[in-house]
Amino acid sequence: IAVDAGADRIEFSECLEVGGVTPSSDLLREAIHHSRRAESSGHAHGLLVTSLPVTAIPVIALIRCRPGDFYFNQAELRQMIDEIERAIETGCAGVAVGASLPGDDLNWAFMETVAKLHAARSGFELVLHRVFDKVPEPMLAIPRLIRLGYRRILTSGGAEHAIQSIEQLRQWQEAFGERIEILPAGGIGSSNAARILESTGCKQLHGSLRGISQRGARRLPDPDEIRKVQDAISAAGQSAPGMS
Repeated sequence: IAVDAGADRIEFSECLEVGGVTPSSDLLREAIHHSRRAESSGHAHGLLVTSLPVTAIPVIALIRCRPGDFYFNQAELRQMIDEIERAIETGCAGVAVGASLPGDDLNWAFMETVAKLHAARSGFELVLHRVFDKVPEPMLAIPRLIRLGYRRILTSGGAEHAIQSIEQLRQWQEAFGERIEILPAGGIGSSNAARILESTGCKQLHGSLRGISQRGARRLPDPDEIRKVQDAISAAGQSAPGMS
């Protein structure tokens, strides 16, 4: 659904009801297979061209060995390093990672270990997930992440929803947006996408963009919602949305 509706990147995980955990290799492999779509369509001499160019939408694997807090012990950190290596072998375009220490500063030893895995792989993307929302000194953490080679920070700006942290997101985008991607997340939808883009200057948005059933339960991605958010990004002169 996400691919057909026009999402240009997918963050993939299992168990969204607990905030997501690392997907199995088999499930990740299947997601990569389904991430392919035709680049364009056309006609030749009045006949439909059926052999269309196909590209794979980048699939970023969430790396989180369990639900709950981000204070991982050494065995869990080693497990996540193994999960990163399996994600690389499976063919994903990058990983979304993160770990904290007491006090909520990033576990820099882990972040550096992950960066070393990335260094030898051209084009592989390192993303810091929403563990960043609790970092006590983000203006000091961001330059360090840039030096380590992290490509993107997935963040609500510290509040539960991005719309509540517009000023913080704007400051990070203005200070660092040319060197690392600031990706607003949390409560993103068609009702607030344009405002967040305009107010922060950020160039992309992240959201599950799922529909709501008549009983109020969250369900599958809503293609209309995806298209509306993409339209908001296009209208702002930006890129297409990330999609998880």
